[in-house]
Amino acid sequence: MFVTEFHPSFTNQPENDDVLWRYMDLARFLSLLEDEAIYFARADQMSDKWEGSYSQANVDMRPQLYGELFEDMNRQYPIMHESGLKTTHVNCWHESPVESAAMWDIYQREGRGVAVRTTWKSLVASIGSDRSIFGGRVNYVDYRTTFIPEGNFFDRFMHKRLSFAHEREVRLIMMTGRSIPHPTEEHSAISLGPEPPVIPIPVDLKKLIQAVHVAPDAPDWVSDLIHKVCKRYGHGFGVRHSDLASDPIV
Repeated sequence: MFVTEFHPSFTNQPENDDVLWRYMDLARFLSLLEDEAIYFARADQMSDKWEGSYSQANVDMRPQLYGELFEDMNRQYPIMHESGLKTTHVNCWHESPVESAAMWDIYQREGRGVAVRTTWKSLVASIGSDRSIFGGRVNYVDYRTTFIPEGNFFDRFMHKRLSFAHEREVRLIMMTGRSIPHPTEEHSAISLGPEPPVIPIPVDLKKLIQAVHVAPDAPDWVSDLIHKVCKRYGHGFGVRHSDLASDPIV
């Protein structure tokens, strides 16, 4: 379920009707239809090696922030960083009222992909899992000068460097990790380690998908095929060729 209660790490959320996109190849789109699930990747599998990191401003402020506890805290940070990467899974969307040529270039160089279009309200409403899922806009900051709050688990995963600002990412995120109840101690558990690198989360596709856009360089037969596949799975999604494929006005 998507957690709607106030959380300080997720105050920067889109409005209900703000448009979101998920760019993917044909294989991932077919898995979306087949499994009726979106996929959350473990943070240690993400391409940005700064995922879940703090800033230089954090390092500079910690002696003053923690005082006599600083040395103990400083020894714990590498352990907490590694643990956080293995116990956090994320699912990423691009926020924009229109298609992004940059996103097509990044994710669909071969011109055979699709982009699923939805809204923030529809995305949140489509989630059908019992897991607690949070979400909001990623905050792009200068890691030399911006202090990232250290008071809770999520803030470091909801910040990225300014070099990634073109992504305009809206992120769904959840804490993960396998454990079993401790056999002798009440209210404690034994950790079984991290969960798999990718976790499927069930969604209602009829709530989620408002339209499917086919890559601008894809031939017409790809659009026809995607339309047929959607119908075979019982969905009447609007399938359209990317607006970027339209002829110029002269």
